Amino acid sequence: MTAPLPVQQELDPTRLKRGSFLLKVGLILSAWAGIAIGTIIMVPSGTAAVGFVGGTTVGWWAVPLFGFVFGAVGLARARDHFIRQTKTELVGPDHILSRAVSALATKVNLPPPQVGIYPDKALNAFAAGSSPEKAVVSFSRGLVDQLPARELLAIAAHEVAHIANNDMRRMQMATSFQKALTWYLGWTDRGQTIARWVLGIVGEIMLKRLSRSREYWADATAAALVGKEPMVNALRRLGGDPIEPSAEHWSYARMMIRANGRTVFSTHPSIEERIEALETERFMRQLPYRDVRES
Repeated sequence: MTAPLPVQQELDPTRLKRGSFLLKVGLILSAWAGIAIGTIIMVPSGTAAVGFVGGTTVGWWAVPLFGFVFGAVGLARARDHFIRQTKTELVGPDHILSRAVSALATKVNLPPPQVGIYPDKALNAFAAGSSPEKAVVSFSRGLVDQLPARELLAIAAHEVAHIANNDMRRMQMATSFQKALTWYLGWTDRGQTIARWVLGIVGEIMLKRLSRSREYWADATAAALVGKEPMVNALRRLGGDPIEPSAEHWSYARMMIRANGRTVFSTHPSIEERIEALETERFMRQLPYRDVRES
């Protein structure tokens, strides 16, 4: 009698939490909560109920509308904007990086994104685009020249994971909603001096917290694709880079794999925190897996 083949687990891309519907619902509810709190703060004591009804009439629909509109516009321009801003040079489909990224994309049921290299000595990379069909993954020249193949593949897997997890859309929409709410609360002087500052800071903290969480999930997804050890080693390599991320890239640091992560306003966790999360498999254990027979 033939012994059954051993079973191992691999990532199930069909059950990754891309979060499109729940993201939209969450953003709308967050915007409404911000409008309610902001209106109560803005009105004089004793008239909060009246102010709430009158002050939120426009905001109920205006903030979500502008949030989605600004988000859609930002997403539509994202890929070309980042390619232009970083001076990324796209490479052909036969380039070794393109083939590696394409193979990773196939593992998570994605079309192959465009691949490029941008002229920066700092070790970094990013993914951008409005959808998987219009995504680009770009690597810094320093990263391509200095990282061993396995670690470079882990970085590529991290960026593909951002695309698979719908993180570009998630972060763009969250940023746009935050801006729309801040704009709405800035209609009055009282809103500018009180609610706008208070809720603006709270919103920024929440936005950065979301950004940090997405980095953990991208690390975990990448580790599930190429192995935990290459991802940990790649992060250690990034953490040991003496060249700081370029200042001109700070405005979109949330798109990069590496940024300074030390405070509640940081887009990324620290390298030490990310490695600890991988070594304990805190996020990896929550990913969807399926059983497959070893050949």
